[in-house]
Amino acid sequence: MLRVYSFRDTEIRIDVCRNVYDPSDDTFLILEKATPHGDILEIGAGSGIISVFFALKGHSVTAVDINPEAVKCTIHNADLNGISVKAVAGDLFKGMGRFDTVIFNPPYLPTDDDFVGNEQWNGGSDGFMVTRPFLRELPEHLNRNGECFLILSSLTDVSSLITEFSSLRFDEVARSTFPFETLFLYSVKAGH
Repeated sequence: MLRVYSFRDTEIRIDVCRNVYDPSDDTFLILEKATPHGDILEIGAGSGIISVFFALKGHSVTAVDINPEAVKCTIHNADLNGISVKAVAGDLFKGMGRFDTVIFNPPYLPTDDDFVGNEQWNGGSDGFMVTRPFLRELPEHLNRNGECFLILSSLTDVSSLITEFSSLRFDEVARSTFPFETLFLYSVKAGH
């Protein structure tokens, strides 16, 4: 099903693909508030809407997703918008080099769901099952002055995660509050 979105005066056409994360409030927070620079790596690209948007803004974008259907969807949506995005199947940073900006909307819901397709939202019992390994590897994949834009949720213990990764600098960029949770967009940089 084709949808048309508009963010920051840029129109994006996105086909919603079966078995692929549907753009939602967390996606929209990134689209509205993230300010990437240089070459971008998006991990967990889903439909590709974020990668397509920033490619339309003139960035060179590499999109990675563990779901091969999401990779196909990202390529399809890039084609729909007449731009190029390098989309590859992969697990976090595996096989990736260094980038100026990394964007990640991780599976952050604290749950022990165990069924096919749950990788889109399942963050494990504390919500950080995927975020922790991502943050451990992040500094090795950021260029000098590189920056990461990361979504976190009030359904998890965000302050404990920030304390655990005290070698990284976390700055809140924006938040969206809903009756059931608050979503945070953080800028994360290596070192203080």
